[in-house]
Amino acid sequence: MRRTLTILGVMAGLFSGCAHAADTTSVAADGTVTIHPGEAFEIVFPSRDDLTHPQLSRVLDHIDSKVPGYHRPDPNTPPPTGPALMSFELKQQGRMLVLEVRNDTGLSIKYDATMIVRGQSAHTSICPIFPGTIGLEQWGDPIEILKLSGFRTADPSNWACN
Repeated sequence: MRRTLTILGVMAGLFSGCAHAADTTSVAADGTVTIHPGEAFEIVFPSRDDLTHPQLSRVLDHIDSKVPGYHRPDPNTPPPTGPALMSFELKQQGRMLVLEVRNDTGLSIKYDATMIVRGQSAHTSICPIFPGTIGLEQWGDPIEILKLSGFRTADPSNWACN
């Protein structure tokens, strides 16, 4: 009986970090997107000209990995229309925590990331992401929360991951 209670206690501790679910508080009024391990959701930018105020579009079970793929923009092609969407999924893969990002905005996007580890915050590097692709970021740190902010169009002359 004692062994069963110990096992249940350990399991409850393991899953207690997964109790948070994405909701309308996942995107703050200042445009900061907050994601916890185990969450997947989609945001929408109301305007491609102003990426500072994303909104929660919907909660996802996981990101669809089928993407059209990046193609260099044809100068004769009209600009993208429809919703400017990005999807995020933060998941454990072995010992690594992986952020999967799907870019359906029609734009190359750059953003900043701050990780919360053991209650302490620190900047972490993020690579820009081409439209029509999925980007992967990974960490060995026990990230409790990842805050994404400063969404902007990526500068094609500076494709540094920082």
